[in-house]
Amino acid sequence: MFALILTLLALLHVATGITALLKKPDWLLQIWRVLSVASAVAFLVVGWSMAAAAIYVAKLYLRLGPSVAGGIVAAGVLFALLTVPMAIWGGRYTWPSRFRSAKRLGIGAGIISGVFVLTLPLAGSAAQSEQVRLVDARFSSRLSDELESFSHEEANGARRTVAGAGPAVCKWPLDTERITVLLAFAARSGGVRSLCLQSADGRVLIHKVSRELERRGRAGSTVVVDVVKAVKPLKRRFPLLDTLEVRPGIDGVCEEQRCLPAWQLTLGDAFGENHPLPSIPEVSYGFSTESVRKALGSTPDSNGRGLDGLVRIETESFAADGNGVHRLVRTRTTPPSLSAAGVEQVVRAAQKYIENAQEPDGTFRYSLDPLTGNEDKQTLNLPRQAGTTYALCELGTGPQLAATVERALGAFEPTEKRFGKVSALNDGTGFGLGKSGLPLLAMLRCRQLVGAGNDRLIGQLSRLMMRLQRENGSFFPAFDERKKRGTGDYEQLYAAGQAVLSLVLLEQQLADLKGGAAEPLPSAADLKSALDRAMAYYGGPYWPRPLRDFFFFEEGWHCLAARHALTSHRNDAYERLCIDYVASRMRFVARAEDTSEPNFVGGYGVSDLFPPRNTATAGIGEALNAAITIKQKRGEDVTHEKALLRDVVSFLQRAQWSEASCYACLKPQLVVGGFSQMLAAPDIRIDYVQHAMSAIGHGGRLLFGS
Repeated sequence: MFALILTLLALLHVATGITALLKKPDWLLQIWRVLSVASAVAFLVVGWSMAAAAIYVAKLYLRLGPSVAGGIVAAGVLFALLTVPMAIWGGRYTWPSRFRSAKRLGIGAGIISGVFVLTLPLAGSAAQSEQVRLVDARFSSRLSDELESFSHEEANGARRTVAGAGPAVCKWPLDTERITVLLAFAARSGGVRSLCLQSADGRVLIHKVSRELERRGRAGSTVVVDVVKAVKPLKRRFPLLDTLEVRPGIDGVCEEQRCLPAWQLTLGDAFGENHPLPSIPEVSYGFSTESVRKALGSTPDSNGRGLDGLVRIETESFAADGNGVHRLVRTRTTPPSLSAAGVEQVVRAAQKYIENAQEPDGTFRYSLDPLTGNEDKQTLNLPRQAGTTYALCELGTGPQLAATVERALGAFEPTEKRFGKVSALNDGTGFGLGKSGLPLLAMLRCRQLVGAGNDRLIGQLSRLMMRLQRENGSFFPAFDERKKRGTGDYEQLYAAGQAVLSLVLLEQQLADLKGGAAEPLPSAADLKSALDRAMAYYGGPYWPRPLRDFFFFEEGWHCLAARHALTSHRNDAYERLCIDYVASRMRFVARAEDTSEPNFVGGYGVSDLFPPRNTATAGIGEALNAAITIKQKRGEDVTHEKALLRDVVSFLQRAQWSEASCYACLKPQLVVGGFSQMLAAPDIRIDYVQHAMSAIGHGGRLLFGS
């Protein structure tokens, strides 16, 4: 509709231009009249649609009124500039005066206002699901007790999860007059069963659940139960709104009598398959009806139907295993408490995940799909390999740590290419600054743990960092292997901060490296000069003062460099860069008063429309930890920052995969301890784990002491 309206207006403007050039005043007058009416109608129709969409989404996602209204106003002003002036001018100068009398205009305005007042509330009520009246706290409690009894039965062999569960098929269509329970469990005979049980009598339905588990369930293995609390038939309106009709982790979907609860949609990546911008495949928005219909087993000819025929269901969910019954909130179980012991538990689990992800050659498994168990063991990404190793040396403990780190550092040398006294690392995608800078700082940070075995490569890469620095203190983003010097006129995201941190660590360890395999090393004076220039540039002209009030790029590594430099190379402007960066990003961390979803508190995002990204939250957590340390050293108050840090750490604790939340993982032993990118994107990547481990670990030290 929007495209058709704009096309019509564009054609009328073209016709106006052509008739003006042809000097046909009678034609021009008629076209102007049509254009003025079309502009007015377009503004009213699109304005009503935008207002209806705002109300609908605000009702569906609570507390979104201000943010949705802000976006609507911005878009509405832009569209008004394209239509309203033409409508007013055309109406005043091309239509006869009898059509422009005060009485006629007043009647028209009254009718339009009445239509808006009477119809817009209907858009809000259309967002609400119908509640299943028979589902109450008593029914849920009885069902939970029944699951508790089953979970305490003697285990029948090793625990199995409900990975691979398909859609449940119901006998009757879902409505508000009978209770519907979706039951998935590991079967005694092997495999996974998905059932839909329905009844208008709660006691009868609980008896059905109990009977199915006793007859077919595998004791000690996983059972997942979803009680349907509300239903809402869906239909197409317009694409941008349709993709938001199903909320990640809250809503499931049924078609006819086939149903998928929220956890199956989320783990099946239904919210990561809708890419509105083909040129930027990393951007996903809302959910994909095509992927949902495929998971439901719909016929191929249904793909073009959009939402038509689908029913949204809201459920109350439980997962039961040999350890008892766990209530699921946004598909996840209750995390450890925010305490010193709880933080230590999360960090140790993350460390164990990383250690289990290491391959014999020292590289780390790049990614893992929790639902299918598919692993990417082939991809070597040097910065992520190095960042993970760095996090282990910062926070890791235990007897296996040194061996794990030594193997991880050993993965760098095979990627080395020498150019005389300097070397650069390459994982197959060129000689970038970060591909050598981050491995260098990892080797320096881990040297105390593993010894001097990497000193030769430390020396080669240290000389490369010095060569890649520009005269103004910044760094070239890449190394030209033919000319053996830095190249590129731009800044590489993340890499400059990593380069500065590597030089900070080199300066701190320069005396220990002297006389060893790292020689020839820069003099203390040359290294100090290089750091002075780098900190002066990045603390000054790199990000001029007027921009700091609006936005920053990702400057977290500069924060880590400034924190490490507190004991050796302080620079006021460079420390202020970190403080300003964190201050600008803190406004995007959800607080309790900002969100209707308690599980989003502490997450980094833009609104309740989109689940906060765990990785972005971990990144701001790392920078926040550094900023707090820096401000404490400067004698500044950090009360507000620490309060925010508690929310951030709590959010990340909730995001970690635990044994209880792995009720649908094919290989739980590989998944536990990991972190996905966000709730609606279940894949685990090694750098997601690294950043979360670092944010939680350092945050715990600041909140509860080392």
